Amino acid sequence: MNEKGHSLEQLLIIPLLLLSVILIFDLILGLGEVSTAFKRFANALLTSYTLGSGAMLGAMFFYADSRNKPLSPLIGMLFATFVGAVLMLFALSYSDLLLEGNGSMQAQFFSNVVHLLVVTSAICAAIGLNAGLLMSFISGQPPRTMPWENEEE
Repeated sequence: MNEKGHSLEQLLIIPLLLLSVILIFDLILGLGEVSTAFKRFANALLTSYTLGSGAMLGAMFFYADSRNKPLSPLIGMLFATFVGAVLMLFALSYSDLLLEGNGSMQAQFFSNVVHLLVVTSAICAAIGLNAGLLMSFISGQPPRTMPWENEEE
């Protein structure tokens, strides 16, 4: 038992109950259209990898600058970005990965970027909201008394 009186089993049962409710809703409502699920996953994965490695390339640029310019992290991330871009262009040009009636690779890439930006902004807004709620909860609590006496100066 921990201080609040909840055992580990009680804390583990809550996520299991939530998962079972989600699975019941999934069985009742069905999955919907799943024929394009792999295409969507592959597009999202390739776009996220390419943009993420590009962002890491920028981070490695500043890291290399702080380490008196060793080029190994910069070259490594440049190579990772290049590999991601080549994989994305290869997959989009030689496979049937175009979605939503996009007529070209560029249209599909920019569609993926817009979806990624929308999801990222939603996650950032949720993080900000949770941080604000946490800070208001912490600051709204009465001050705690310390178990030891304050020292006199």
